[in-house]
Amino acid sequence: MSWLRRNAEVVEALAASVTALVAVAALVGVKFQLDEADRLQREQSAREAYRAHLALAATQPDFAEPQDGCALIASPKGGAYVAFVDHLLYSAEQMLPLYPTWEASFLSELEVHGDLMCSAYAPIGEIPETEQLITTFQTQTCEATPRCQ
Repeated sequence: MSWLRRNAEVVEALAASVTALVAVAALVGVKFQLDEADRLQREQSAREAYRAHLALAATQPDFAEPQDGCALIASPKGGAYVAFVDHLLYSAEQMLPLYPTWEASFLSELEVHGDLMCSAYAPIGEIPETEQLITTFQTQTCEATPRCQ
């Protein structure tokens, strides 16, 4: 007991240091858990958005693969068609920040919507990834004079 009395200040300092280290480790652990939960939630949201677009494409084949995009844009269904393509871009917006390698898949899916994507009604990107996707598509696909007027 006398050793403990003689070294009480050192033991208390060590205990305080250990307590501080444990608290810092707990804060780092909480931050890691929150970041991981956020990442998992964003991944799940991206998958759900893409799944929802696939389901929408299955129920709207005229929008999924339009025969004449210019005529569809000018028709009474034009607004719905533009919303359909916006939904595709929304799923790209969710997916591309997490999986940049999906850009080629989205470029491929946009090919059938070239009339819209190369028209005055073409959407713009909401985030840098979709903005880049649209720019890449338009650079690779669109002619100087759009088909749809």
